[in-house]
Amino acid sequence: MQTEYPSEVQTALQEFLPKLEVSPDDPALHDEGFDFSKDYCPQLSNPHWLIPSNELPEDVDPQNSNNNVCITIFNHRLFLAFRTGPTHFASKKTGIYIMSSADGKEWRKEKEIFNGQDFREPFLVPIDGKLHFYTFGAGTKMTAFEPKFIDHFTSDGNGNWSEPENVLTLGEVHWSVKNRNGSTFMTSYTGSHYELKGPSEVRLFFKETKDGVNWKSMNDTGAVYFGGVSETAWEFDRDKNLWAVTRLEDGDNSGFGSHVAFAKAGDLGNWEFPDTADARCFMSPKMFRHGDDMYLIGRRQLGKKPFGKVKRSKKMSAQRKWNWVGYSLTPKTTALFKINQETRKVEWVMDLPGAGDTAFPSIIRLDKHRFLVANYTSPINHQKRDWLMGQLGKTKIYLQVITFAPCN
Repeated sequence: MQTEYPSEVQTALQEFLPKLEVSPDDPALHDEGFDFSKDYCPQLSNPHWLIPSNELPEDVDPQNSNNNVCITIFNHRLFLAFRTGPTHFASKKTGIYIMSSADGKEWRKEKEIFNGQDFREPFLVPIDGKLHFYTFGAGTKMTAFEPKFIDHFTSDGNGNWSEPENVLTLGEVHWSVKNRNGSTFMTSYTGSHYELKGPSEVRLFFKETKDGVNWKSMNDTGAVYFGGVSETAWEFDRDKNLWAVTRLEDGDNSGFGSHVAFAKAGDLGNWEFPDTADARCFMSPKMFRHGDDMYLIGRRQLGKKPFGKVKRSKKMSAQRKWNWVGYSLTPKTTALFKINQETRKVEWVMDLPGAGDTAFPSIIRLDKHRFLVANYTSPINHQKRDWLMGQLGKTKIYLQVITFAPCN
């Protein structure tokens, strides 16, 4: 429940939005003058519970389940897109709202997309003076993953939106889209995601665009990985080397869970992967850099066993079945992790608000040491609720500021 006083999030937005045309997300913009000799520790503001709330415009009507969320700054406004529906699963009633605010308090509806099918993965990114929005339409079956074409829209930031056009290829799913090093990059994937039987035949891509419409793979063969990987977070270090964390949910010869991948600057289409996966699976992963430190926000398993707990000697279909079922029936939270660049391992730092069905983080930068995060969760007083029950219940969206300060 909100009070009459501005929250920490609203105070930060009232400070930064008037002076930011776009969010200064590229960490390279903040390297000059950064004190790399210090160790920094993250501090969390209180969450600002936005969806649902009485702050929303009258014509934005969130349903029971509010999850996939994205934020960006454009034309001195915070833009927020989110998916809403009866549950986390596909439905004819599912849709997308986009809204914006100049101060974090008063919001206006920008656009809504409802046409009798599921919609997922809303992403907002400024490119070449326009605000670009991506989302993919899917089916209506609760138990099926049926991505169609990605719809691409543009806006001038003043409420004027283009008609949709299809980008990428049929069934290809975009994931992490960011402006870095004077260009725009994306991870995406396509293939046999969530199929119980047969080999894992999912292709992971790392692509670049200059106009937001035409995307080019960073190598001649197209894919940077072929196997069981889908959502993949990524970020550049100070030397423009690429670091990535994968969601290895379908499994392959390396196991089930996740990888920490690496690509050298100048050879961004040639990714290095470990032979054996981490049995932990960091679902819905997103990465960002503060100084030389690489961070990840994603879903954390609270159950006693990791995602890839089933013996690899079993048939792949049995591994998928019992890894998926076991993971779905255990509780989760959202967490902040750090990438150990020497060991190439993911290390837990702290938990963010999260319970049951949770974790679809969107992260933008406000200045050298402050970041704004949007995320969703089941009610946080239900910490023992398992993931599946969370997906069938209510979920809410909040905003939170992460501030990095010198450690004591």
